[in-house]
Amino acid sequence: MKNGIINYEFYKKLVLTTLKLFLIFILLLAYKNIYEFRINQEMILKLFIIITLNLWIIKCLLDEESTWYRNRINLPIFLYIIIISISLVISNKIIVSLKDYIIFISYIFIYLLIINNINNKKEFDSFLKIFFVISFFVSIYALIQYYGFDPYFNNLGRLTSTIGQKNWISNYLALIFPIIFTIFLLEEVKRNKIIYYFLLSVLYATLMICQSRGIWISTGLTTIFAIYIIFKFSLFRIFQKNRKWLILLISFFLLITIVYSTDNPLNKSAITVPQRAISTFDEEDPSINTRFLIWNTTFNMIKDKPIFGSGIGTFKMNYLDYQAEFLKDNPYYIKYSGRAGEAHNEYLQIWAEIGMIGLGLFILIFYFFFKEIFNFYKSSKNIKDKTITLGLVMGITSFLIHSLFTFPLHVPALGSAFFILLGLTVVYVGKFNINNINKKNVILVKINLKKQSRTKRIFIISIFIIMIFAIDILVIMPYVAEIYFFKGAKYNLVKNYEKALFNFEHASQLDPYNGRILHALGTTYYNLNLQFEAQEVLQRTKLYFNDRNIFKNLGLSYMQSGNYEKAKKELEHAIYLDPKFSEAYADLAYLYAIQKDYDKAIVEWSKILEIEPEFSEKYNILYYIGLTYERKQMTDKALEYFLQALQLVPEGSPINEEIEEEIYNIYRGHLDN
Repeated sequence: MKNGIINYEFYKKLVLTTLKLFLIFILLLAYKNIYEFRINQEMILKLFIIITLNLWIIKCLLDEESTWYRNRINLPIFLYIIIISISLVISNKIIVSLKDYIIFISYIFIYLLIINNINNKKEFDSFLKIFFVISFFVSIYALIQYYGFDPYFNNLGRLTSTIGQKNWISNYLALIFPIIFTIFLLEEVKRNKIIYYFLLSVLYATLMICQSRGIWISTGLTTIFAIYIIFKFSLFRIFQKNRKWLILLISFFLLITIVYSTDNPLNKSAITVPQRAISTFDEEDPSINTRFLIWNTTFNMIKDKPIFGSGIGTFKMNYLDYQAEFLKDNPYYIKYSGRAGEAHNEYLQIWAEIGMIGLGLFILIFYFFFKEIFNFYKSSKNIKDKTITLGLVMGITSFLIHSLFTFPLHVPALGSAFFILLGLTVVYVGKFNINNINKKNVILVKINLKKQSRTKRIFIISIFIIMIFAIDILVIMPYVAEIYFFKGAKYNLVKNYEKALFNFEHASQLDPYNGRILHALGTTYYNLNLQFEAQEVLQRTKLYFNDRNIFKNLGLSYMQSGNYEKAKKELEHAIYLDPKFSEAYADLAYLYAIQKDYDKAIVEWSKILEIEPEFSEKYNILYYIGLTYERKQMTDKALEYFLQALQLVPEGSPINEEIEEEIYNIYRGHLDN
């Protein structure tokens, strides 16, 4: 038994240390040559899960038993695991679904690790301190970027900090801000109180520069909920005790608000905070209308499969087709259309992917969570415990409300932080008394290998081998593939297609089911006039990725091969997916022109001018229409379009001489006649 205890304590310290390292790396580690931040986060998440899962299995074998803390939340969580597993199995895009499945299972595993391995306040406090330090670095780096001193991501030209974008920064800070605030209220040592005061001010300034309207709404609603708890459970005494500090803090917050709400040298934003807030009520606001389009499209997905959904992770594969159908009856939204990987509402996306049962279980998890919180408030007499719990719950509440407007659970850094904080809250409400809890709340699973030490060693060696293979296949190979992909993308930008091809081919060998990589590879084959290879790869891309450019590039490849029927089909589907896709209209018009179907060519070119009256290369379209009328021997009509094109063509453009020559030939023809 002694060995068992030693093994358990060693395992617990190892898991908690690994969890802390994970929390640091997933939020602060970013490789600048992979400028899609979620790729870095997914790599770290998968690596951590594989290592800790194997550690847990080994611990069970060494200790010959596994203890699980049981509470009301666990049942809906385990049922939720079953539902998303069923969703994976029934998905018609199982490879695509697997990516999101791993992420969501990982969150639940992280939560279970927290509630089963943190048993005292010292361990709890160590996690909070890590959150506080990370939030400081995230905020400081965002401020450095905002003022133009970024030494690392300066080529991105946007506010990313180490997380990826300003909405994600806001989401993370809003998750942590309330618990820092409540610790600030409870702190007795003046020096520490000043440190928390400074930290809160830095976080608040960062929230202001990020200008996330969703966070402002969720923070406002969370504050109302907090006020309700404060008065219902008599927590206002801690605020009265900190009256002077609160006046000082609020005054400084007002000063920060004024700085970022007015035109002054410190405010670098294109619009001020009030302008950003007022835009929420602008009926033509692109961000709001885009969300309305996405939500309406998602509702149509839900109507088709309301009970079980289409399969976890399939939203991004289905969205463009459902959007296209919605736009047929709602053409007003065409100008806001585009590809969406997420529904910008986690609850709608869960419903669309996993169905009503999955959404119900997800909501049930938090119903039981808040029920536990209210039971705790009713039974606890300790103001300090209640105040700390208030901070934890407010962060979780803000996150859940913000999930109505965006997709934080699909950002591994945010989802992981949320489930760690959720686990910490459950542990705190349990008063760190897991070892002395009623036996009904502990599940003991025994593994009878005591007399089979050789079998045990074989199991442990096998687990290590499996872990190494899993890390290689699920972590290293896909991540190296992404490195090759981004290198290839850079070569593509300068049209060095040979070097781009080298990188894309390596990437596709390492990760043959990555749709973005396959799309890039197929397009590069097309650019190098390797049409058979392009067509084969782009057709395969459709299994793992959905994008208008797949169909456009495939159509162009078929056109180059002389397969005009297939070219037409692919180009028409690209336009179906995006009715404002000017390039696809131009390609389809050119296809009709080379088939001498001039009337249809003119129709397609004219659509570009209808969609984009101020099209940047309008003169080119007018020139092509003129040429088409000339092919139809309608020279007067051709002349009309040539003259319009000549008025718009930029000075010094090579096409200028071509237009003038066409006009001259028409006039000469008239004179000859």
